[in-house]
Amino acid sequence: MKLCAACAVVFVLASAGPGAQSPSKEVLLRRTAEYLFAFVAGLSNVVAEEEYQQSFQEGPGRRRLKSDFLLVKYPGAETNFLPFRDVIEVNGKPLTDQQDRLLKLFVEPYKDPLARASEIANASTRHSVDRGRLANPLAVIALLQVHYQPKFRFTLKDLEPKLGPGVREIELFENVSPKPSGPLPIHAVAWVNETTGRVVKTELREGRAPNTAMLTTTFGVDPVLGIDVPLEMRDSYVTNSIRSAVTAGDQYVGIAKYTRFRRFQVHVAETIDTPIPK
Repeated sequence: MKLCAACAVVFVLASAGPGAQSPSKEVLLRRTAEYLFAFVAGLSNVVAEEEYQQSFQEGPGRRRLKSDFLLVKYPGAETNFLPFRDVIEVNGKPLTDQQDRLLKLFVEPYKDPLARASEIANASTRHSVDRGRLANPLAVIALLQVHYQPKFRFTLKDLEPKLGPGVREIELFENVSPKPSGPLPIHAVAWVNETTGRVVKTELREGRAPNTAMLTTTFGVDPVLGIDVPLEMRDSYVTNSIRSAVTAGDQYVGIAKYTRFRRFQVHVAETIDTPIPK
């Protein structure tokens, strides 16, 4: 199974230029890129609380994870960000080895902060339920940015009035030839407002039948910060015989909800010692 190749995509904060009035494919993609410029900028230095429920339909294994989720700035590139997850609680029990890791990531002078962030993220994956995965709710959002659009071919589909007025479905296919074995080209769908370019829902479709996977994220406005944020992610796939012959064909479901969005700020107080008069 292809485990979300888009999850490793760097978020590139780059302006896409002014849009035109016509709702053609080119204009809609440009409006979407312009919207995502503001979306990523708004999410920078914002931490969300992620509640992640993992389970299987038949086999054993259930887990409830609580994590800090945010975008981490890519070292040496002021406009690039990577998604970052730090698990802080498993099945209601706080982790004892997690103390202040998020704070230290921001304030301690690491030689390679990206490596440090990756180290923490990799450490978090060990808390995932066996045969499960921790997916990226912003995977398709990354692909719609102006920097990555040339790597895909896009098809405009029908309007979807259930998601709001003027919301158009856009299908994405990666510009690579499929191979008999190995990962398939990335296939995704996004629902975008034609006028504003606002992304209201995304879906990443992976794998070959019957072991297909679906990763769906819905977006909305956070009432406290007043910015667009991910609200819920639903991840599902069917396990295959390569992983476990006993549990092959079992349905995995992961549901993550995002709340308590807050801006991460570090305040440094400097104390100056005043010499005592002799």
